[in-house]
Amino acid sequence: MTIGEPASNQQPRIAAASNPDSAFKRVREWFWRGAALAERRRALPEPSARAIVLAQRAQGSADLALGSVELARGADLARSALTAAEPSETVAGASSCELYRQSVYWGLCALASASDESAGTNYSEATWDTLDEQLLLTAVGQHRVEELRGLLRRGSFVSFAERSPVEQQALAAELRKLSESLLAQVNQRRLAVNAIVWQRVRRLSLFLLLALVALGVSVWERATREDRNDLAEGKAWRTSSRLDGAGCTSPEQVCAESPGFFFHTLEEKDPTVEFDLGRSREFSVVQVENRKDCCTERAFPLVVEVSDDHKQWRAVARRDATFTTWRATFAPAQARWLRLRADKVTFLHLARVRVLP
Repeated sequence: MTIGEPASNQQPRIAAASNPDSAFKRVREWFWRGAALAERRRALPEPSARAIVLAQRAQGSADLALGSVELARGADLARSALTAAEPSETVAGASSCELYRQSVYWGLCALASASDESAGTNYSEATWDTLDEQLLLTAVGQHRVEELRGLLRRGSFVSFAERSPVEQQALAAELRKLSESLLAQVNQRRLAVNAIVWQRVRRLSLFLLLALVALGVSVWERATREDRNDLAEGKAWRTSSRLDGAGCTSPEQVCAESPGFFFHTLEEKDPTVEFDLGRSREFSVVQVENRKDCCTERAFPLVVEVSDDHKQWRAVARRDATFTTWRATFAPAQARWLRLRADKVTFLHLARVRVLP
C-alpha cells in the first residue's frame, strides 16, 4: 500500500491483480488482438466504394510501372541483334514514369473521394494542388520539389520519352517513391488492420508451435518412458528349449535376423522364457507383445510367474485369450527372476517383453 493512500483505494487494484478472469482476458487479447483490431477499425473510417476503385487504379498503375522495364528487357533478349530499334529500356523508362505519374494522380483522387464522390471522374489539374508538400520532400530533396510538381502537372509519356535513359531512370525512381508514399496513405486503414491481423497470425502460430512442441515432448516422453523404465532391458533371458536358427541372442529382444519374434521354443508342454533382472526388483506391470507375423494363438494361456530364489515360483497374472499386446498389471511384486509360461503343449514365441515398476 502506498503511504497516505486510503486502504479502500487499494482494494480494486488488489482484486484486479488477483482476478484470474482478468489475467485470462489479457492473455487472450495478447494472442487474439480483438480489442486492438476493433479500436483500429473505429479510428480509421471504412473507405467508400469509389475510394476503393480509385485505390485499385493507383496500385495497378504502380504495378504496371514496376513490371514495364522487366518486360522490355525480356523483349530485348528475344530480338535479333541485327534489328535496328530504339533500346527497350528507353521506351520502358518513359512508360514507367507516366505510369507512376498516373498512380500518384489516382492516389490523390482516392484521398479526395472521402469528401467528393465525383473525384476522379474527370481529369483535373487542380488535383495536383492537393499533393502534400511533405510527400514531395520524402520523394526528392527541397531543390527538386517544384520541378517534380511541375512534371506531375504538365508531364506526359511524350515529354518523358525525350529525356535521356539516365534521366528517365532517376525520375522513375523519384516518382516510384512518391507513388509508394501516397499508396501508404491511401491504404492506411487496410495496412493498419492487416498489421494487427498478421500480428494475430504470428502470435497464434507461435502458440500453436509451442503447443505442438509440448505435445510432441509429451508423446515422446510417454513413448520412451517405458523403454527408460524397462527393468528387462539388456537383461539376460533363456528359454526352456530353442528352435535351431530362430530368434535373437540373449539379451537382445530386437534383431534384424528375427523381426517377428525374439525367441522360439520347440513344441513342448509348458514352454517358458525366463528373465534374470540381476537383483531383487519391485515391479507391477509386465507388457508382452505377441509374435507379429502369425500364430498368436500359441501364446495362451500365458502365465506370469516370479521368483526370488529361482526355485519357488509364484503366479501373479494369467491371460486366457489370444492377444496382440497384453499389459498384465498386478500388486507390486519383489523378485529377481521373471518367467512367462504357456500353460499347454505348444510352441512359444514372443516379440517383446517389458517389465515395469
